[in-house]
Amino acid sequence: MKDTERRRPRAEPPPQPLARPDARQYAAWFRALADPTRIQIVSLLARAGGPLTVGEIVSAADVSQATVSQHLKVLAGIGFVVAERRGAARHYRLNDACVAGFPTAADLVMGHEPPAGDGPGGTPGSHAPAAARDEPAAAARDEPVAARDDRSPPGVTIRPMTSADAAPVLAIYQAGLDSGEASFETQAPTWEVFDAKLLPFHRHVAVDGTGGQVLGWAAVSGVSDRCVYQGVVEHSVYVAPAARQRGVGAALLRALIISTEAAGIWTIQAGIFPENGASLRLHERAGFRVVGIRERLGRHHGRWRDVVLLERRSPRLGAG
Repeated sequence: MKDTERRRPRAEPPPQPLARPDARQYAAWFRALADPTRIQIVSLLARAGGPLTVGEIVSAADVSQATVSQHLKVLAGIGFVVAERRGAARHYRLNDACVAGFPTAADLVMGHEPPAGDGPGGTPGSHAPAAARDEPAAAARDEPVAARDDRSPPGVTIRPMTSADAAPVLAIYQAGLDSGEASFETQAPTWEVFDAKLLPFHRHVAVDGTGGQVLGWAAVSGVSDRCVYQGVVEHSVYVAPAARQRGVGAALLRALIISTEAAGIWTIQAGIFPENGASLRLHERAGFRVVGIRERLGRHHGRWRDVVLLERRSPRLGAG
């Protein structure tokens, strides 16, 4: 064999693209910022030095309140913006942990190594989302997704919750709290507090197909402002006492699973008292698993209560 043949360098392996789930995550970020008004809002919040109300943003950006509100929903959906309730007004601020990951995403897309310790979501040493999704994330919290399911009980319809449902939804909530087995809470909040806490596009009500009465509801709230947890939510499901044993809770859970998965949410979690056997069985049938028991977590009506922690991990999202 000739010397030149022996010294021939090995062929370099072909370059590899970003993993598909990471590419979809970054595409969601870029897509959310692909609007000049959203760029203005992000820039304004970055320079404000503190949270701003919608009215303050409207005045500074010189656009309508409806337009600002819609753009804020999109930005909150990918975790760039966080809403805070202060008295009667909702204030918005940048989510520093999430925004810090954006330059890293741009570096990775262009093939550059990010600065050491700069990972998306502000996670030191991480160069990819901690839990990769397997579906487009653009809808994660920024657009409503229809919860289509043909298995609702006869005479029951599942539809999105609206502010017009406030009175029956809160009454059903209070009835559940009065049972003593639904939550540590003892008093349902006002609609304003309820509305501010829950993610806007994963709220469902079950209604009677004949009279239109609300029979139950399900909704989710985020568990953290950190970017890496934007696909993790905690849910609640409540059914009116007169509507139990009709499959309403199961239908609401199915609707919730459909809408959250379509939006790129990969984990739904819940805490349930161990004495609430009906709820535990309902969640087990819906694909939830018991993660563990948090013993003597809090006092409720004068006694210490354990809480069973359950979660449903999507079989479709983040599998790769």
